[in-house]
Amino acid sequence: MTPDDVKFFWDQAGYSWTPGKETQEAGRHRCSLELAEAEANARRLGYSFDWDVDDARGSLEWTKARPAWATWGCRCFDSDGKVVASLGAVDFGRDGEPWGNPYRRVVEAELAVEALAQEVPA
Repeated sequence: MTPDDVKFFWDQAGYSWTPGKETQEAGRHRCSLELAEAEANARRLGYSFDWDVDDARGSLEWTKARPAWATWGCRCFDSDGKVVASLGAVDFGRDGEPWGNPYRRVVEAELAVEALAQEVPA
């Protein structure tokens, strides 16, 4: 994990903070750091991600705009190939796709956070 990784998530990802306990900026930094750490740990542990079109959900679920467009799904696999986290209906917009889109990295890091939280210490 590098400072550039933390900055990427600062610039690209959402965040939360706890009023009365931390400032908005501190919460944003905490969330950026958590995503960067999860991304690095998932990489170190040999996790992988697979993207495909989500055939079950499309844009008509939240907009009447026509024509409808496809959404995407992402699965996170551990080093044994077991699915450990997933997310569907990821919207990259009309004609959008995950390849080269910064939101792809954000989704993968969020899934890594979820998957790593389930890791059982050896």
